Amino acid sequence: MQFRALCLGVMLASGAGRAADFVGPESCKACHAQAYDAWKQSKHARAKDSLSPQQQSDARCLSCHAPNLADQNVSNVSCETCHGGGQFYASSYVMKDPELLRLVGLVDPSEKGCRTCHDASSPSLQPFSFVEKLKLIDHWTAEKASRAEAAPADVAKRQARDPNR
Repeated sequence: MQFRALCLGVMLASGAGRAADFVGPESCKACHAQAYDAWKQSKHARAKDSLSPQQQSDARCLSCHAPNLADQNVSNVSCETCHGGGQFYASSYVMKDPELLRLVGLVDPSEKGCRTCHDASSPSLQPFSFVEKLKLIDHWTAEKASRAEAAPADVAKRQARDPNR
């Protein structure tokens, strides 16, 4: 617990309370390959590409199709568009600690966040059902299952290295 408090203190003192820089979807891929593959196949990964050349220079369109283009130089809708900039949470030791992970910036996406773009003013004119659309971007179910399958093997490996555990 002291480590978390120390980390939080350092983060706040260093200005980390402000928006974190993006590390890019390739950084996420290293540990979250299945989630990355699901994202890569999604419309979010090609959001800006779906716009006409004229729309690609229209700030109103880019605000949803490439919301982090101006501040992070990231085209399309990437992992960090929804989960927050990974500068402070991308390291493996932080990723292993769910409480610290959220303290330093990981965002759990919500319907409210999705509705910043998927709302009544969207030019698509299609109703947005959060529950149904969430199923289309599911990039966590397969990953959680594979981690659950791997967990007993990881415990066995640790016990083999250190039988006194």
